[in-house]
Amino acid sequence: MDDQTQRWNGELSRRTLLKRGSVTLGMLAVPGLLAACGSSDDTSTAATAATSAATRATEPAELTRLIDAIRSKEVIIGSFGGTTEEARKAAFWDSFTERTGVKIRIVDIPGSLGDDMLLGKVPTRWDAVHSSGYMVLLADEGKKPLPTLEMTEDLLPPEVAKSSFQSFYMGYVPGYITGTWDREMAGWADFFDTRTFPGKRAWPNRYYFEGTREAALLGDGVTPDDLYPLDVERADAKIKSIWDDMVFYEAYPQIQQFLSSGTAAVAFAPNGIFSGARKQGLDVTIDWTLPLLSLNNMAVMPDAPNLDAVQALAGWCAQPERAAEFARITNYGPPVRAAFDDMTEEEKSLLPNAPGRDTVMPTDKYLSEVFDRLAADNQKLFS
Repeated sequence: MDDQTQRWNGELSRRTLLKRGSVTLGMLAVPGLLAACGSSDDTSTAATAATSAATRATEPAELTRLIDAIRSKEVIIGSFGGTTEEARKAAFWDSFTERTGVKIRIVDIPGSLGDDMLLGKVPTRWDAVHSSGYMVLLADEGKKPLPTLEMTEDLLPPEVAKSSFQSFYMGYVPGYITGTWDREMAGWADFFDTRTFPGKRAWPNRYYFEGTREAALLGDGVTPDDLYPLDVERADAKIKSIWDDMVFYEAYPQIQQFLSSGTAAVAFAPNGIFSGARKQGLDVTIDWTLPLLSLNNMAVMPDAPNLDAVQALAGWCAQPERAAEFARITNYGPPVRAAFDDMTEEEKSLLPNAPGRDTVMPTDKYLSEVFDRLAADNQKLFS
């Protein structure tokens, strides 16, 4: 199997995991969330005009300029759907349509089509696709550089921000049922300590390796400053040391099932999965000692057919109050610094990139360089 095939097999399986469970399992269990955010198709013309006028009066002049320049009638976005997409609709899509009249058309992502469009391997049919920071860098080195946005998000690396919007930070963390042990976990070393904290560990299957080597190395005593480049051999040895205490999930809903049934005592997963479980009534404790951050984003396609509308939509999503609303719904971290000013201390405490929180995040450039090797290594580990 060549490197390119390995890359896309690994990425496809990762995306299948995202699609099966979405990245915010159960977060719409909050009563009345969608009832308060109806479709723009149900909004009367008069109400829409009033909303547009009120919004225009307070929006930045640069955003107004981009909106006034729109000539397109729609924006086409490749998405994994699920509760993440419902959160986007509530926080961004509906209000953008009310303000501009531009429809947001969501399409499912079949196979590798989204990545193939980003890389310029097939003609562009969409305007943007749910992606990641390192995929933006890979795509920018493809046949056609990605378009540059005029309004960007200030908590992203500039080389990623220039072609990304509606970004958010997930945090890989340990989560477990409150009261499982006499004391709480306090770091990745505790996750790998099956004597002090007995019980099975829920771990992703062979196709999903984002953050796993970092967790293992931190659990083996490596400091955050010494993590990169990753010592994969050492990390794999640490993972193998508790192999018999692991159960493997293929879809995010399994995590809640594993925890609630006692199949697993603790799980490695994005923080939003545990937040969603809480909203469904499961008493879950999240160990926030050192979240492993991961960037998700909408990547703008090369030759996007409705780039004028995408430019305005990107600016719309970058507004602090809207980024804060998405963060409240999902408990994933916002991509703009000012969004934190629009949130309470309690709301910020639920976010992986909360101000003052110690975190770990690899550079997207590093991930783009080692993706193939990590994917191949994970196959060997599971064999």
